[in-house]
Amino acid sequence: MRDSAGVGIVENHGEIPEFVLPVEPRLRLGRQDGPPEYQMFGVVDALELDDGSVAVVSQVEPLIRLFSPDGEIRDVFGSTGQGPQEFGLPQRVWKAGADSLVIYDWRNRRLAYWIAGGGFLSVSPLRPIPPTPIAGGRFRDGTILVTSIVMARSDEFTWSPLIGLRFTRSGALRDTVFNVPGWNLGPVDIGGETAFLARHFEGLAGAKALDDAIALTMGDAYEVRILAPDGRLARLVRWTGRDRTVTQAHVGDAREEAIESASTAEQRQQALRFFDAAPVAEEFGTAAGLRAAPDGGFWVKEWRRPADPEGERWLAFDGAGRLLGRLALPPNANLTRVGRWRLIATETDELDIEYVSLYPLPPELVTIAAGR
Repeated sequence: MRDSAGVGIVENHGEIPEFVLPVEPRLRLGRQDGPPEYQMFGVVDALELDDGSVAVVSQVEPLIRLFSPDGEIRDVFGSTGQGPQEFGLPQRVWKAGADSLVIYDWRNRRLAYWIAGGGFLSVSPLRPIPPTPIAGGRFRDGTILVTSIVMARSDEFTWSPLIGLRFTRSGALRDTVFNVPGWNLGPVDIGGETAFLARHFEGLAGAKALDDAIALTMGDAYEVRILAPDGRLARLVRWTGRDRTVTQAHVGDAREEAIESASTAEQRQQALRFFDAAPVAEEFGTAAGLRAAPDGGFWVKEWRRPADPEGERWLAFDGAGRLLGRLALPPNANLTRVGRWRLIATETDELDIEYVSLYPLPPELVTIAAGR
């Protein structure tokens, strides 16, 4: 750790400890048959509450489900619509207090506040809101980070900016906290028609709200920028990764994977048309995703390369920027949330039945401060 012109720089070196999930979760929600409230469809977020109960956000009704710590349904609420107690397309859920929740409704462009037991409180429209908003998380003071890619189209490859907006809990825009290159798009010809695609393997920018900071990655370096909530750079967190050079072998492997992912001859031809039309970046991206962790910690999803093992791999950092280890998820699992003592993953089985699973965190990857 060192200081450079008032910006802290944390550099992580050496071997990274490796971890895997236990075979069985502490709790698994979801069933193949039975009452519809126990069947999982289109789950986009889940949150463990202080008493061990779990709030699950689905984009198929029932939309919001509350489960007891032993997996029994406690309550369901929210139907599809635009009314005060309805949701257009719920996307994220956060704790808004000891016994209340705030839910980000993407389609209705608003925040919905509910009692954790299912009682409706209020809705707060987000104004003004960009055309493609993505929930970036909730700060400790209740303000919300929303990110958006502002699409820029030209006759050549151009970086579309990623902007970060901070909204108050009542939905008013407070400020723009960052504006960085987000996604490099350019025109390509596919069968005589122009489409705008990204370069193969090129990194993207992304951001998540931490307790009282923002984790921002540009996707082109083994580095996460930690910003103050007003956008000022406070710290750089770096680690040592693999050589990023893209080789012809990588391109060939990726092309084969595109073919294998298609199930019909027509789909294979279409996959190859799109793959062959887009140019190839010279270097791989570095971060494919971010998740907030307790006490200012964060997790970084490593960029998967062609021929790498299937399954997400995440690097866990504590609030000081120390790299704690790497966690490998099975191929059928997606990391949804990092909690104080457990992580939540959505999973599918061989029949494509969807589940929400809570796994105990390895003690070495717990990011909460000592004594809390």
